[in-house]
Amino acid sequence: MQASRLAVATAYLAARVVRRLSWSLPLCLGATVFFARLASEMREGELDVFDEPIQRWVVGMRGAPDSLMMACTRAGGPLPMMLLTLAVLVILVICRQLRQARFLALAAGGSLLLNVLLREGFRRARPGETWVYLLSTPALPSFPSGHTMVSTGVIASLLVLLWMRGVPRGVRITALVSGAAFAIGVGVSRVYFGVHYPSDVLGAWLAATAWVSAVTGWMYPRLLPGTKP
Repeated sequence: MQASRLAVATAYLAARVVRRLSWSLPLCLGATVFFARLASEMREGELDVFDEPIQRWVVGMRGAPDSLMMACTRAGGPLPMMLLTLAVLVILVICRQLRQARFLALAAGGSLLLNVLLREGFRRARPGETWVYLLSTPALPSFPSGHTMVSTGVIASLLVLLWMRGVPRGVRITALVSGAAFAIGVGVSRVYFGVHYPSDVLGAWLAATAWVSAVTGWMYPRLLPGTKP
């Protein structure tokens, strides 16, 4: 009897959790599963069939987009992104929006810390010098891309805050499209300059998505797409 009551209570609590995390939980778990599969393929050396065609295609575009790609890779670096985060944090603290400040610090700052831990854990070598273009090869490991993961984590965190602040829908949609374009541009630029494999960038997008959605689900479980803040 007690066992059946415990089972019913557990199922009830699980159902409540799933309802509260109806979008963040599937998004976090899905991104985590795909990241784990990608990391497994990388460790087994089976990503060449994915990386090389994309690398050659991106390399073929070199020339005209140099300035745009350089702007993306510079703006999307960890330092500019952390300075942006710090500036927004100061504004939130001054406005006494402490919960939102904690969210931003955890979601954006955690993306940077998680990236460092993942790269040190996987220790993937960078692409060879034959791929490098205009930039020098960084000393840090390659997987997942630091520029891509940090910029994606920061942009995604700021988008969540826009939804929480209840800014006009047109502004939110514009920010969403612009932020997604910027995050994609940063990722593409890292492959463009030959300092990352495409799978490094894909892994960074997945890891940032998993982390920010997990933090959002924890702190703002009822923030659903299409709902009012």
